[in-house]
Amino acid sequence: MYLDRDYKPRRPKNRNWFWWIAILGFIGSYLYARQPEWLVNQPLQPTPTPTRSALSWQAEAEIQRGVGNYPAAIAAYQRAAQLEPDNADPLVAQAEIYMTDRRITQAYALAAQAVKVNPEDVAALNIYARSLDWQGKYEEAINAAFDALDLQPENPTTLAILGEIYSDVGNWSRAQAYIDQALAIDPKHVLALRNQAVLYELQGDYERAIDIFRQAIAVAPNQPDLYIELGRQYQALNDWEQALASYQAAVDVAPTAVTLDALGWGLYLSGDTLQAQRELRKAVELDGEYGPALAHLGMAYYSRRNYEEAAPTLEKAVSILGDESRIEYYYSLGLAYIYKKPQECDKARVWLLKSLEIDPETPPALEGLRLCP
Repeated sequence: MYLDRDYKPRRPKNRNWFWWIAILGFIGSYLYARQPEWLVNQPLQPTPTPTRSALSWQAEAEIQRGVGNYPAAIAAYQRAAQLEPDNADPLVAQAEIYMTDRRITQAYALAAQAVKVNPEDVAALNIYARSLDWQGKYEEAINAAFDALDLQPENPTTLAILGEIYSDVGNWSRAQAYIDQALAIDPKHVLALRNQAVLYELQGDYERAIDIFRQAIAVAPNQPDLYIELGRQYQALNDWEQALASYQAAVDVAPTAVTLDALGWGLYLSGDTLQAQRELRKAVELDGEYGPALAHLGMAYYSRRNYEEAAPTLEKAVSILGDESRIEYYYSLGLAYIYKKPQECDKARVWLLKSLEIDPETPPALEGLRLCP
């Protein structure tokens, strides 16, 4: 028998599919028309958002740091550090900001943490050495800086920091040698330029210091501490117009408690105590624990004979500053307790005697004790 291999028997047509389509269409129409509660009230599921990476947080921190928004930069660096606890970079960056903002205790703590994370990170060793130097721990600072130099002998930041340390201990020739090396490697290195200017300042050459500070500002126009230090040179020359302009420029770049304090204290020293009080109050409003601003505001209150405000403000300031408190803060605090109403001689004597521990011949303190024996 011949078999046709291409032959396929035909199956009878099954028309049940038509009824299934009709049933599903009916159900869909019913649900659309009635919209039962279980269908309508289904919660919307949020679109999943990706977790930000440490690199993303660090990039944001750099942007905020560049525009002088230090609180936002610190917060972003902290998030980066949380995500990458073994990365010293965000710790170093935070420490550098705190150094710029004159928060040496915080800078030191973060720098020490960065060195602990990576003992051979040159940037970490650099900021650690600098924070030690600013605390007067010169031997430890030198050791940390030379550890960094052993790892990278031609690192201009390390060389600039060595110049800074030797300037602070009075070895100006060696300081100049290290700064020269740093600038030979990078003539526009901001820290090397800054330290060169400070070395000129220590030698009393304020004009040359001004010139170098201006070079540093041209390279880093958004670094507020450079404007503060430039203002200090003009202040030494008794050029108050230029000094106050420099302090105002620092505020314009980054309106922090530190820059506002510099402006306020400059106004105070120039004789404008009323305007000084206004700027110093802004500084304290931004950071009520910043000791220098509190002390300067207390002095402004005292000069305005607002003894009721001066006493608590100065007392809080010296409690924060501790051994860094100046003698005038102590005797002004004591006198404020004497001149305010009601007078509080018991409290006054504590601070007057504290100032006499520093200098037994302090006339204001002796006068205060005469009024409150």
